[in-house]
Amino acid sequence: MRQFLLSIFIISSAFIATPVFGAESNVLLGKDYFQTTHQAIQEAKESIYVAMYLINVEPTPTDNPASILLESLINAKKRGVYVKVILDDTTFKVNYNAYKRLQQAGIDVFIDSTKAVLHGKGIVIDSKICILGSFNWSRASLYDNYEFATYTKGPRQAKKLLDYITKIEISHQPPIQPQDSPGLKLPVSLIITPPKPLLFELFTSHSEKAFDLYLYLAKKAQSQNTSTIKINYQEFAQALGYTKNYYFNLFQPLRKLTRKYGLIQHKPWSKELNLIYTSSKTEITIPDTYWDYGLYQKLSFPAKYMFLVVLSEAQESNHNPYWFRSNEDLNRIYYISKRAITNGITELEKENILEVYRHKPEEPGEFDDRLANDYRLNPLQSQEQFQQALQALTDKYGLDPTQKACELSTQLNEPKDLDKIETYIGLIKTYGYEKVREVNSEVASNRRESGFRDITQVILLLKTTAPASF
Repeated sequence: MRQFLLSIFIISSAFIATPVFGAESNVLLGKDYFQTTHQAIQEAKESIYVAMYLINVEPTPTDNPASILLESLINAKKRGVYVKVILDDTTFKVNYNAYKRLQQAGIDVFIDSTKAVLHGKGIVIDSKICILGSFNWSRASLYDNYEFATYTKGPRQAKKLLDYITKIEISHQPPIQPQDSPGLKLPVSLIITPPKPLLFELFTSHSEKAFDLYLYLAKKAQSQNTSTIKINYQEFAQALGYTKNYYFNLFQPLRKLTRKYGLIQHKPWSKELNLIYTSSKTEITIPDTYWDYGLYQKLSFPAKYMFLVVLSEAQESNHNPYWFRSNEDLNRIYYISKRAITNGITELEKENILEVYRHKPEEPGEFDDRLANDYRLNPLQSQEQFQQALQALTDKYGLDPTQKACELSTQLNEPKDLDKIETYIGLIKTYGYEKVREVNSEVASNRRESGFRDITQVILLLKTTAPASF
């Protein structure tokens, strides 16, 4: 279970239970919420702050009541009212259309950080009106469900809620809306079907070349829309990284796939082979960029296998590209050892394929009692794309601070996380390189699973121990 922010709705219950002296307060039931909120937004003169778990709207304006409220925010911005909206990151797939529409309208719209869930639904208008309760902005919530909220008019209560909203930690970079990228559709049963999934057997027997060959053949079969493939020893061998002795190098992988694992059918001296597919209602998509960017050759076997697991977990998550699972559950579902899980995840994190948030334990040193890790699957990036983005940072900030920031980020096993590299550049500018390096080394000495070996810990220590240097 994730650590939750104190729900804004909890505050609303306090308003209901406690008399609000010198303030006008009303209970909003059912459709009263939409009518009252719509009117209040239309009459706003100075500012509107919205913190909302979910806004479910279409890509363009419609008669959906949630869409009407969203348009009223956009219209308020057009007439000079300051508008700020914070949305929950775990519902980003649903919030995406609202996020894009607000962003395109020039409104300050943010996603909260992955460290907690923004479950509240609150609005502050002109520093004197509070509207908060159980309503999300969706057609079902606004028109169909049993929902209720409070409308309070009074600067004291408005300030209390606004102060709370401004403390919500936001993400510096919102998650990318998951796309159906082109790639190999692979039955997920190959990695989860008990007692021993076929690809897992390849992994445990260290048959990496057979694993790589099977994925390549499956990709080729999909592109040709047939399970029958003509054998081209030179092509297949080069796909595995061999530059000579094509037949000799392919002999063992082909033999294992045919005789040991039954993943292909190949008769001796035949010029064709047939792929054997297992039935599965669910598929994972290995993006074409996995091959285009050479990751099938660059990553270790544990990282390659864990990449399939990560794809499966992210795809099945309601918060895609975010997902949450303990190592114990990963071990139980996918049969992969905890050591291989840790090694694979660490390498994927280093390549910035996976973002990992490790929770701190309730008690110092009690690592077994801490919450399961939170993960985010990042889009794959080529080395060329990374270098281009890094050059853009160099052009913006200069070579020396960028190089030093890269060294600091590498020390925490994230040499390709451009967001963190840019954050380090800012820290160097604020506190000076030597102080940041000293604190970063201290943080890097912590165990990875402690939750303290993270850039957020660096920032916290700098704020509490070091004066800013300007």
